[in-house]
Amino acid sequence: MSSITEIWEAVSQMAGDHFELAQNNPKFGYLIIFALLSLWLTGLLLRWKWACHWQFWGKLWFFDDCNPETRRRIQIALVSVALAASLTMFFVWR
Repeated sequence: MSSITEIWEAVSQMAGDHFELAQNNPKFGYLIIFALLSLWLTGLLLRWKWACHWQFWGKLWFFDDCNPETRRRIQIALVSVALAASLTMFFVWR
């Protein structure tokens, strides 16, 4: 039977291996960004409240005259561009 310290050492070793992998391959951070942006885009498309909530509580002067649907569409466009940029940086940049 394993003791708590053996389990803790195994978990610490796995975490250390993951951090070492991240240090040796920093490009994989773009995939993490891609996953987070994909979640945000899914929330925007499904109109989840947390995803559609505009930064600064909807008080961005540039979008004062827009209705909420227009703001959501602009946000979808911006997140889509960010998704394309993160994939481009992962596959193209060295």
